[in-house]
Amino acid sequence: MNEEEQKSFGFLLSRYFLHGFLFSIVFLLLALGWIVVLFALVAFGAIIGLILGAILLLFIIGGLNTFLMNEIWRISVKSDWKSLLVHGLILFLVLLIVGIPSFVVNIFLPNIPIQIIVFIVYCFIDGYVARGVGGGWEEQSDYNSQ
Repeated sequence: MNEEEQKSFGFLLSRYFLHGFLFSIVFLLLALGWIVVLFALVAFGAIIGLILGAILLLFIIGGLNTFLMNEIWRISVKSDWKSLLVHGLILFLVLLIVGIPSFVVNIFLPNIPIQIIVFIVYCFIDGYVARGVGGGWEEQSDYNSQ
């Protein structure tokens, strides 16, 4: 690789890391609020509340990734309710599958240094996955060509 390719590769890696890091941190904060709402929904609506809570989670995941795609990658992503719902569902499922090795590592090696290393590695992985899934809802516009 020449110097320009290495520079662009490093820049790309840093964006993947940033996307994964911000997704993880902001999602953690949003998930804490979601848990409170979920308990209220389940308390008042039982199974229907649980279903509404799950749908809300998918909107949170899709909306967060849409926001990060726009801010980090400068890619405009469809943000109508159907797109957010499906985007969130697919991203949830893919991140769940991709996260299986981290769950296994955290079960068998439950100590803080290992968890920090796994978190850092998964920032790259989650950023790559979230960017890939989000690209499926890219809108074609003049904004993308900049």
